[in-house]
Amino acid sequence: MRQNYLKGNYGYGHAKSALFELILEKYAEQRRIFTELMNHPTKLEEELSIGEVKAKKMAQHKLSEIRKALGFA
Repeated sequence: MRQNYLKGNYGYGHAKSALFELILEKYAEQRRIFTELMNHPTKLEEELSIGEVKAKKMAQHKLSEIRKALGFA
């Protein structure tokens, strides 16, 4: 992109389009997953439940460490 700009005839509009295309390409898989989950609410709920279990386990572990550090356990 820098080389195109230095050669000339390449402005903000070109850079903006190139950046947009790069973003679409880079996050294509994440966008596909998002669309899939938005179109299937039961699958979304399943994924959220899995995340909830993981987060709860991590939080309980961290709170246990904090309680020990503060002398409450």
